[in-house]
Amino acid sequence: MTRYIVFVAMLISIYMLANRGPQEAFLKAWLPFFLMLPFNFFVDIPGLPDPNFMQAAILPILFVLARDYLPVMRFGRMEILLLLYVAVRVFNDYLGRGYSDAQNYAFYMLSSLIGPYLMGCYLIDSRRMDIATSKMFVLIFLLFFPTFVYEMKFFVSPVFKALSPLFPNAGSGLSIRYGLARTAGTFEHPILAAVMIIAVYRMHKWLDWVGEWDKPQEGLLGIIQKFAAKFPFSFKNQISIILITMAIMTISRGPWIGGFAGATLVAVGNTKQRKKWLILVAFIFIVGGVVGKTALDIYLTPVAGEVMSEQATTMLYRQVMVDEYMKFLIEKMWTGWGLTTVPSIAGMESIDNAFFLMALQHGVLAPTVFFLIFLYAIGTQIALGLKAPVGEPPLGFTFSGIYLMCFIAFTTVYMGAQTEPMLFLLLGWGESIKNRPASDSASSTGQPLIAEPSHPFRRVIY
Repeated sequence: MTRYIVFVAMLISIYMLANRGPQEAFLKAWLPFFLMLPFNFFVDIPGLPDPNFMQAAILPILFVLARDYLPVMRFGRMEILLLLYVAVRVFNDYLGRGYSDAQNYAFYMLSSLIGPYLMGCYLIDSRRMDIATSKMFVLIFLLFFPTFVYEMKFFVSPVFKALSPLFPNAGSGLSIRYGLARTAGTFEHPILAAVMIIAVYRMHKWLDWVGEWDKPQEGLLGIIQKFAAKFPFSFKNQISIILITMAIMTISRGPWIGGFAGATLVAVGNTKQRKKWLILVAFIFIVGGVVGKTALDIYLTPVAGEVMSEQATTMLYRQVMVDEYMKFLIEKMWTGWGLTTVPSIAGMESIDNAFFLMALQHGVLAPTVFFLIFLYAIGTQIALGLKAPVGEPPLGFTFSGIYLMCFIAFTTVYMGAQTEPMLFLLLGWGESIKNRPASDSASSTGQPLIAEPSHPFRRVIY
């Protein structure tokens, strides 16, 4: 019964909707529960989907979105791709596991993918909300820093230590490298934690470039800013140091590589001749990819009598793993085996490639559509960034850099915990900035898509 505490998130979300509106409910109810509570803290309800804190918090917000925002909702290319992606995965899951499991998976797709996408599209609807959302992400990760230090020392996140008695079946995902605990925080795996940290770092740098950290902050951020004044470096540089340190503490090479690639792409947006630098960076990526693949093949070819390093062994495992599981993919290439029913090879239970795992679960069409979503998102955000006035840091380039980082990182790990909803929130957010009126410039606060009622949830809580 203790697991029913997840519905506290729903009650807080309803309260915020009734008193502050959907945008404040998104910022101050959904986002904290999304980031601060692990996804494997959920309640098992017989015959019904099993919500976690994030899903419990999002359901009232989705109700308000469906009720009040339906007239302004668009159905464009991205929505077509998302609908196709969800349909392929849910239908093939039904073929692989049956109706009951597919129903639960459909609930997951609605609450954890489509829901965040819709909030990104219609609640982050102005420059004011861009800034407020980015600041909330940064604030929560600043609060995470002491918990990461604790986890590195004591090998367990304080969140898991405090709440695991209420969720006895939830694991903390401890991973050791070089004798150190790889910090995972509330994100279940160090690589997933690194993906989240790097995405937030990119939001922080955009806030820095538009001058937000040079202003006095409000609320809890203001308290932290005043406390930070006692230490060396400016507040914005202190934030950079903290986030980079947190990324290092995860000891996760895949996201680091993706982070550098994403940073290179983002940097193009801050140049005066963006098109020229974009062509140069694309050329560097192509040449670097070819050279890197050749060097990796040489690195992973063992010499007789040579003992391979831990890094080489890990990378070789991923290479061999794909070869070994390929026979299962060929057997059910178009439909897959189902979300949790992919055959397992002894000693190779971990399938460390989100795209390959997706193909095993739901057939090759699923990762194909997912790749098209990435390609479309990166391409359209770059095109949007190229139109921005010189000297204005385009948010589109920041998003394209995050998408690129995620794409690279997901070739080294499954796409789990908060990373998948985070990606879909960013996809919706990216569509929002593409579809805003030209008047919503860098200097404007922007207006909401629709006028919010003073008590937008009143008809439900009479």
